[in-house]
Amino acid sequence: TRFAGPEESKVFELGVKGAYSDFAFNVAIFDQTIEGFQSNVFTGTGFALANAGEQSTQGLELDAQWNATDNLLLSFAGTFLDPVYDSFEESASGDISGQKPYGIPEVSTSTAATYTFNVKNYDAFIRGDWQYESESDYFDEPANQALINDQKKVSTFNASAGLTTESGLSFTLWGRNIFNDEYITVA
Repeated sequence: TRFAGPEESKVFELGVKGAYSDFAFNVAIFDQTIEGFQSNVFTGTGFALANAGEQSTQGLELDAQWNATDNLLLSFAGTFLDPVYDSFEESASGDISGQKPYGIPEVSTSTAATYTFNVKNYDAFIRGDWQYESESDYFDEPANQALINDQKKVSTFNASAGLTTESGLSFTLWGRNIFNDEYITVA
């Protein structure tokens, strides 16, 4: 059939938040299990959406902001994951239970620095940010993954600068992926 049953997920999370005059943070650890997770399963002549087994992920999420000076804000966010197929016996490659799911990097981070200042009667800023994702597979099936032969990490740097007039009109100049990092995205 072209239809799959619902996924059932259970998530346990424990976290803490803190806020101080110049510093704020959030930290959480979690354990998530998805029973009957939906995946495309090979039928012999094509693929069909089906409930494929059980997948679990344990992880840590954190974010923090620090006003290092009156003008400089530093921020960090990170996710650290340990995903696994607990049970996936009917993938196109057979039983891949115990393997890591495709498309889920174990480490994802975002780091930024924003400096604000005044130029005459204008509010101005300069910002730089770095986005990072560790290597991850593009496919569940090893044969398809071998065709790409790449598990490249993502590491992009972006920057922006802008000013706001007294009347509220804003001008912003930005550059994305300034160092032209190349990577593959899949849906």
